[in-house]
Amino acid sequence: MKDNYKDLFNINPKYSATSAFILGLVLIDSLTTLEQNAVGEWFILVGQTLVTNSGFQAVIESRISGNRLNINSKEIKSLYNPFIYDIKKVKKLIKKLYPSFQSDIDSVEKILSDLQSKIKDIKKE
Repeated sequence: MKDNYKDLFNINPKYSATSAFILGLVLIDSLTTLEQNAVGEWFILVGQTLVTNSGFQAVIESRISGNRLNINSKEIKSLYNPFIYDIKKVKKLIKKLYPSFQSDIDSVEKILSDLQSKIKDIKKE
């Protein structure tokens, strides 16, 4: 399902917020006051569910990987602020701004590879 939304999650947040605002304005003329309230509360509940889940997931992920990277940093935003994000270009910018981040990943991958080799050797014995 995630592949179906690939382009949706690469849109610049400012344009995404603007499109949501415009959609809200369009719905105002099509719905009664009570219908607007019901639809609005439904959207709020969907949003709160997503925000709550992602908040707790972010805490877990930050405990695992650490808080070393911020895609919303001034460095990233000043270098790259398009309508649609090119994820490959963003990754290159991140490597440029946070070079130690990739070396940490490489170190962990090497350690895991060594551990897997040792486990295979132990299993052979």
